[in-house]
Amino acid sequence: MSTITFEEANIKKNGVTETEIKEVFESDLSFAEDITPSARGNDRTMIIGWTFAGRVLEIGIEYFEVEDREHIFHAMDAGKNFKQVFERRLKS
Repeated sequence: MSTITFEEANIKKNGVTETEIKEVFESDLSFAEDITPSARGNDRTMIIGWTFAGRVLEIGIEYFEVEDREHIFHAMDAGKNFKQVFERRLKS
């Protein structure tokens, strides 16, 4: 299992907790969208989903394969575009 690390400043700035991030990861309704690789060339994904309290979050993950690590570099309330995609997927 990969190690998970967090960009604490970004998470704190956006008022997201590690518990909420884990809730989104564990939800069957969450989905992933590939995003552009990082400046370091690492693959990145945006996970969009609900927390148990009904908050819709977007969570950015950068994958460090050599270190077997997933780094949460971004977490916040889902922006308009991701929220619309999330709501459309729920209706399907």
